[in-house]
Amino acid sequence: MLTRMRLVKGAAALLYIGPLIAGLCGFGWHMLAPFVAIFVVWLMVLRPEQWPTSPGEWLTGPAWLAALAQILSQVLLVGVLFGIGRGLGGLANIGALVVDPILPLAVSFLSIPLCRMLWDAKEAAAQGYFLDDEAAFAHADNAVGQAAMAVIPLLNLPDTAPDAQVTQAVAAALDVPASDLRLDAVTAALAHPDRSHAALRRALVLWATEPEIVAPGHVPHSMANAFSIAGGNLDLLRLYVPRALALIAAFPNRAADFPPPARLIDAAGADPDPDSDLPAHLQADLSDGLRALARSVEAALGGPVRPLAAPDPAPVVTTTHRTA
Repeated sequence: MLTRMRLVKGAAALLYIGPLIAGLCGFGWHMLAPFVAIFVVWLMVLRPEQWPTSPGEWLTGPAWLAALAQILSQVLLVGVLFGIGRGLGGLANIGALVVDPILPLAVSFLSIPLCRMLWDAKEAAAQGYFLDDEAAFAHADNAVGQAAMAVIPLLNLPDTAPDAQVTQAVAAALDVPASDLRLDAVTAALAHPDRSHAALRRALVLWATEPEIVAPGHVPHSMANAFSIAGGNLDLLRLYVPRALALIAAFPNRAADFPPPARLIDAAGADPDPDSDLPAHLQADLSDGLRALARSVEAALGGPVRPLAAPDPAPVVTTTHRTA
């Protein structure tokens, strides 16, 4: 995506070269209108966030004022480029060149299909890539809001829904370019302690801990989100820990996506849950697994590896032999 961004910025140079050529060749101001039209279309294609998105929005006064401001800014930009071209022509003592007026217009127009083939503004925004800070600011609230709306059907799934149905719904909602935003949104929604969503939590933990999700790194902090979704549920943690241990061993370069080691150690040191059906020895094994995961994450991050706590020494039983 970064390579595409560089290519788009290179192709966008054609847009500005056209008016420069027109000014250099001595064309009159009658060329201003077609160039402004090309510049406005380019903005609509590459910067859709700057324009109204629905017919109803176009009927509002603020939308018309914003569109008029965009058009006037392009008139000014084309006029400046014309002036620069004429100035360069005068400095170089270039007379009126015999050039078809279509040539400079074609040079500018060529930028539109080239940039569109290289760049889809909505797709790039969903993946967190923007041409500049202005585009990032325009998409920020919109992208987060769309992600929050997209996970509402997941939160409406009943706890009694079959696992297959929940798994299919999670895949449909999260297997998209904006999966990181949607996972963050559903993680925040499930942070409320009064929400059970047992089936949804299990499906999300499984989805976020799949190797094809963790290995590429396209969903940052997926393992940390899965840990948050599991919360203090021992059954979900028993599902999470073995998968996390295998993933950190296979992909240590993704250690930053895991929960911080201190957080894992705190979870390991939590008091046993007296209401859980899990036997005490399995709860102890889970605590050991969390500590082992903390050590693995810390080692992968390059931090100091903490030694495991030494087990309590076994009591020594002494016997006294009496002799008659």
